[in-house]
Amino acid sequence: MSAKAIDIGFLEEKSAWQLHPRFFPSKVGGKPAWLDLNNLPNPSELTCSKCENPLIFLCQVYAPYEDREDCFHRTLFIFICRNGSCCQPNSANNIKVFRSQLARRNDYYSYEPYKEIESEVFPMEKWSKHCILCGNKAPSHCSKCKKVYYCSRKHQILDWQKGHKEKCEDIQQGKENVASHFTVTETGKSVLFKEWELIVDEEDDEDPAEVNVDNEMDKLKKMIAEKKAGTLSNVSEAELEQYAKPIPEDKVFNKFSKRVARHPDQVLRYDKGGVPLWITSDKSNSIVHIPNCQYCGGERQFEFQIMPQLLNYINVGIEFNSIDWGVIVVYTCKTSCNGEPAYKEEYVIKQDLSN
Repeated sequence: MSAKAIDIGFLEEKSAWQLHPRFFPSKVGGKPAWLDLNNLPNPSELTCSKCENPLIFLCQVYAPYEDREDCFHRTLFIFICRNGSCCQPNSANNIKVFRSQLARRNDYYSYEPYKEIESEVFPMEKWSKHCILCGNKAPSHCSKCKKVYYCSRKHQILDWQKGHKEKCEDIQQGKENVASHFTVTETGKSVLFKEWELIVDEEDDEDPAEVNVDNEMDKLKKMIAEKKAGTLSNVSEAELEQYAKPIPEDKVFNKFSKRVARHPDQVLRYDKGGVPLWITSDKSNSIVHIPNCQYCGGERQFEFQIMPQLLNYINVGIEFNSIDWGVIVVYTCKTSCNGEPAYKEEYVIKQDLSN
């Protein structure tokens, strides 16, 4: 990724095996493609502070410092709680961001890039155990078959109720294989977001005059109004208009919409050391002093933001009680400090449109 130009991210469908950690992917949904394969965050670090449910992997951004040996490989991971009631306006209490980095010569990956060979064996179990549902670190297993691992009792109960109960004996007797780390089980589909590859490229200088900006702004306003109002079949045009009324008066939102209209399908903006593209001028939205890195004490800087368009791709629905955001803005240690822990928590702001 370029540190000088603004990069924007789009989604493409990809086979799960092509998003394996050895290819250092940027991706959305599915299970996390961990970077440091042995020293994963503990389940307590990936638990919602409100409902205590396991946080679910949302996306990861591969953003290496190739001129530095200690972070030749570097990835940022975002996790979020799927419980809509934990998603409060302008609060990031249901979201966590972690940074992991490795030298080019490390304990897990080849020094040279891997060839894309689907049949290549790369056993994740050599390093750590993963929850069969969500892919997070799994310190416990089924007490009967002892072959299926879980990050939490909640995911173990869910898996037992939705299929493992019937399969447990066959797995125990070796009649059925345990799903691999990257296989999304039927139960997992109810937990995980839809998986995509995240393709990142420089934002071009396309003239906004060549884009129908008004149409693109209307689409974005309608999407936000739908998220606020709930299912469209239960909302009249007058009510929808009521939800959308305050938006055109917000100059920052209009600037946001015009910039996004150049590339309306963008789901990410990457501008390390730059300035976020805020979605509203409401300064009550926790645009406050960014705390220093809790590990080295150094300053943090803006690195990237997740756009509201991502909600259209990950099957969260438009029901009233679902997760939502205007923008998710990530700040990281300016020096990308090294050392323990292997996954360092960074700072995140969720900014929403005013109610």
